[in-house]
Parts: sequence; C-alpha cells; structure tokens
Amino acid sequence: MSTQQPSNEIIAKIMLDEANLTFCETAERKDTSGERNLDGSAWDEGKMDGEFDEEDYQRILELQLKAVCICDEKPELEERTAGMFQGVTEENAAEIIEQIKQQPDILELARIAVTIFILRFPSVQSFVNKGHPLVLATDEYMLENSNAQNWHDYSFIADEFGWK
Repeated sequence: MSTQQPSNEIIAKIMLDEANLTFCETAERKDTSGERNLDGSAWDEGKMDGEFDEEDYQRILELQLKAVCICDEKPELEERTAGMFQGVTEENAAEIIEQIKQQPDILELARIAVTIFILRFPSVQSFVNKGHPLVLATDEYMLENSNAQNWHDYSFIADEFGWK
C-alpha cells in the first residue's frame, strides 16, 4: 500500500484533537486533581488486551499521568485547543502548527498522545487489526483515509517532531 505524507491540515488537526481529547480522558480517571497517581488511569487492561506491549504499559501510564497534570494545571487549554482545531484550514495549517510549537503545554499534550498511540500500535498491522476510535471518527479528514494511512499520519508526526 502506498502511503502519502499527511498535509499540514491533517497534522495540525491530529495534534490539536489529541491534545484536546486528553481533557476527556482526564475526566474519566479514577483519581482526582491533587491526588493523581499511576493507578488512576481509566484504562481497563482487559479491554485493551493485545493493544500494547506489556513492557510499554508502565510508560503509557507515566505519560498519561504527565498529561493529566498538565490538564489539571492548565484547564483553559481545553477550550483553546478546541478553538484552534475548529479554525484549522488548508490555507492556515502551517501557521497553526507554528502556533502549536510556540505553546509548550499544547505541544506536550500532542507529543504524549502521539507517543501513546505509537506505543499502543507499534506497526501498521497492529493498528489495522485492532481498529481504533479514529477509524470510526466522524471527522471528514479521518474518514477519507480510515485505514492504515491513519497510522502513517501518526508515525510521520512522531518522526517529524522527534517523538519516537
């Protein structure tokens, strides 16, 4: 299968959407602000069976904890990332990516989410076989390539930003 480099629009949307989704994941955690811990993850290991290497699970929990602390400390980022996402167009995507790079907390939330994605799905085959909420997303840009291209988009972002 031939893959293509994702457009700046897709890159910006993935980064902002993932940063924003961290706030939903934060709300689902078993722990509370000020009392965060690794065991507070909302992940159900049984439901996630086969979706990550066991050795990566601890790293995933640590990354989740780091992300939730950012969400606790900067709740305004939820609205900011949602607004930025809504404003992304093909024409302004490169500029939006530069704005993301200038906002360390948003960039860090995106890095964490992309890194967790790569840990969960270390290969195209693992992604395609397991499936992922992205494949069922209602966003048109995801539905256009609701297959292995999604994995390649995340992998490209991880490579481009040095997150692998």
